[in-house]
Amino acid sequence: MTSSPATRLFATRQAPGRLVYKLYFAVFIAGILSLFYYRLTHIPNDHRLLWLLISLAEFWFAAVWLFQQGFRWAPTFHITYPDRLPESLPKVDVMVCTADPVREPPSLVANTLLSLMAYDYDVDKLAYYLSDDGGSELTFHAAYQASIFSKHWLPFCRKYNVEPRAPQQYFSLENSIAGGSRNFQMDHSSVKKKFEEMQEQIEKVGRNRHVEKETRKQHKGFVEWESKVNPRDHPSIIEVLLRGNGEDVDVDGNNMPTLVYVSREKRPGHPHHYKAGALNAMNRVSNLISNAPFILNVDCDMHSNNAQALRHAMCFMLDPKESHRIGYVQFPQSFGGLTKNDLYANGVKRIYEIEFFGANAHNGPMYAGTGSIHRRESLNGRKFTHDYRPNLEEKPVAGGNESWRELEAKAKALSSCTYENGKPWGKDMGLMYGCAVEDVFTGVVLQSRGWQSVFCSPERTAYLGFPPVNTNDTLIQHKRWSTGLLEIFLSDYCPWTHGVGRLKLGQIICYSFYTLWALWCLPMVCYALFLPLAAANDIPIFPKASDPWFKVFAFLGIASHIFSLGELILAKGTMKMWWNETRMWMMKGSSSYLFSVMVIILKYLGISEAGFEITSKVIDKEALKRYKKELMEFAVASPMFIPPTTLSLLNLFYFLKAMMIIVTTGGWAIFDHMALQIIISGYISLISVPLYEAMFLRKDKGRMPTSITIYSIGLAISLLSLFSPFI
Repeated sequence: MTSSPATRLFATRQAPGRLVYKLYFAVFIAGILSLFYYRLTHIPNDHRLLWLLISLAEFWFAAVWLFQQGFRWAPTFHITYPDRLPESLPKVDVMVCTADPVREPPSLVANTLLSLMAYDYDVDKLAYYLSDDGGSELTFHAAYQASIFSKHWLPFCRKYNVEPRAPQQYFSLENSIAGGSRNFQMDHSSVKKKFEEMQEQIEKVGRNRHVEKETRKQHKGFVEWESKVNPRDHPSIIEVLLRGNGEDVDVDGNNMPTLVYVSREKRPGHPHHYKAGALNAMNRVSNLISNAPFILNVDCDMHSNNAQALRHAMCFMLDPKESHRIGYVQFPQSFGGLTKNDLYANGVKRIYEIEFFGANAHNGPMYAGTGSIHRRESLNGRKFTHDYRPNLEEKPVAGGNESWRELEAKAKALSSCTYENGKPWGKDMGLMYGCAVEDVFTGVVLQSRGWQSVFCSPERTAYLGFPPVNTNDTLIQHKRWSTGLLEIFLSDYCPWTHGVGRLKLGQIICYSFYTLWALWCLPMVCYALFLPLAAANDIPIFPKASDPWFKVFAFLGIASHIFSLGELILAKGTMKMWWNETRMWMMKGSSSYLFSVMVIILKYLGISEAGFEITSKVIDKEALKRYKKELMEFAVASPMFIPPTTLSLLNLFYFLKAMMIIVTTGGWAIFDHMALQIIISGYISLISVPLYEAMFLRKDKGRMPTSITIYSIGLAISLLSLFSPFI
């Protein structure tokens, strides 16, 4: 199939500066090989176990660096042309997931739903499905209130083409009403008042923990909660809140999209497979009711920020030359509410503004679990073949002329906890089961079936989410991610085994970096633990500062940091943002990733299973003030804090000891002898300043709990006293 450039719906270009990068790559590789040559030719006569551990750590540092280069070899950008799209676009089923009305407030869910419902897209081609795995009446009430308000919100958005179309964010803009006509200002005030009334209704029900009788009479769905619904033990609840096909209209008489509340059946003893199970249940329900060829899934905390996002995605899914190869389009995860310098590095800027563009050159990025639009056929088990051509003709929904109640009844059967028994869901079709990061796992499976993916990053951010705003939630989130990624590496879909012959070499390298994320803890902890312990016992690990080999180690350390900083600056970051990112990378390495390795070991020993932990979207007001001041939050006595605080104390102890000796004795000899160990301990100490402040100086509620400080000091002292006999 050929097509002229004018008919193409997207264009592709590579990033400039590849020659400079490849020169850097060659020089850095030479440095790594020189380091290993030094290690092999300078094996000490004593402390060989220590030498082996440090050498293995350096080998893994080099392997991680090499895996990262898969993203940097040929960054590729796509430019979409939504103005070239045909007038009639295909149907899309939009799926939103929530699981806990406490951690994911119903008002947040309603805001996300409303933002998605206001897409600049034919409403007759859209259907929305809200999966509530908490089975909460509070969430159903919020969805119901959103369905009422949407009849005012959607025509307002269309009439005035407002952005963003998430009402919470739009009405919080200082200039949202400025400069408009009198009619606009009147409509703005009217719709804003209705939004505030909706918010008050949702928040009032949240405070009271029940829905008032008068409200319950307004929709038959509230009957489902006449008897208490246990989040872990309840029947399927399927309720149509808005009926498409022209049956429900907005205040201007225009059609409304379909909106369906789905809470699948939960029973003790029946595995529910977390988010993957919820999405598969919605997949079946949507196939029955609207049967769209494309499925968009969005987390409840990722509101739409670009009304054109679906149209950008369709540029790939309808392109006359490449569309048949594309299994899914992935938008970046972006976040609002970040501090100026991204205190916890939760903006994942390096992943979505650098690395995913590099994955475009290797058949596309991994599936990131939200902001992803899938071809239903690819998601449901079809393998790509070169003769495949998508059929986007309108498909009749099951039952044809069935009533909405009949569809609800059938949908309940499709979302029962026993429906999947003996069926290929979670194995050969739908999202894959058996992994804490079902999204990445599913992406690996889809790409190994021959499908390509595309990273789509329009100029206006497609989705904005709410990142964790405290240290513990950040570490927990990365523990879950790294645990699931390591599970993929140890599964039948390991990139090193299953990927060979099915994935491009570049894909295997990129997936290796992510799936082995957790093992970053091994060289990180090795360096941060053994370097200060060895130095405190006068054991050198690196060449002297006066030794020519010193320059190799210094070059690798300095060059990697300069490259990392420059890369982030080019991505419109700041130096302090890079410093925060480096600190969090070290904290995650000694905490999140270390704990995830322990979880995997316990899982494979049959002692415990990896669970699914939801980070809270509820923010304490005092903690939020500290967050905006870029003060790290340590308020809970979390075991996640113990490894990084202990290691930071060890390095501070040795660095201060070395400085005292140098100052009191004028000891250039000790610096020459231990230069790199002193520099590395000083570097770790400098980057750990917020930890020291939280342990010893701060008096606010966000300080480090006293129990963690005492435990870490005791552990550091124990390590110093116990280390000598074992080396």
